Amino acid sequence: MKQGEQTKNKIIRAALELFVRQGYHGTSIYHITQKVGITKAALYAHFESKNELLLRIIDEYEYRYIDRLIRVVSEYDGDPIGKLHRAISFSAEFAVKNLDLCLFLDYLTAELNANVGFLAARKKVHDKYLQFLREIFIKGIRQGLINKEYDPDVTALTFMAIHQGVLCQWNLNRDRLDGKKYVRNYRRLFMNGLRAP
Repeated sequence: MKQGEQTKNKIIRAALELFVRQGYHGTSIYHITQKVGITKAALYAHFESKNELLLRIIDEYEYRYIDRLIRVVSEYDGDPIGKLHRAISFSAEFAVKNLDLCLFLDYLTAELNANVGFLAARKKVHDKYLQFLREIFIKGIRQGLINKEYDPDVTALTFMAIHQGVLCQWNLNRDRLDGKKYVRNYRRLFMNGLRAP
């Protein structure tokens, strides 16, 4: 990897960590440059603004997490219930190594509610994930594996909400939670309630 790409990646990692810990508005360009050990000019050689950096992190969330999750689950040779189990496993494995990336959109949404560029980019990624899950639930209902009384859109949103809540609580309670036990509990609670009678 070239020096310029390494610096760019360091900037992204530093900004991501600071945005999650301090918020977008609580993080200045100065904070980012200090964390990376570069000048403002060096940062601006890679990103025109803090907002561009934020949008770049959303892109990274999309292709590193959502696109990979969709690919891994789509390639999994199993029924819709098996695919949901694979989605939970993939997300848990990914979050262990990339927790800040997994949390960042949810942590910043309330703060950046008025930022049209952020909301449009967030909605695009959110809708991609929602549509993917929705299709799994539709197939599960058609195959008689998932309770037909569940609305696929609402169920997909519920899955996403529970998953994000699980991540937030894990972040807050990692010192006293066994991660594997926690994910098993989440999996059982959600999946047992989902099955067709």
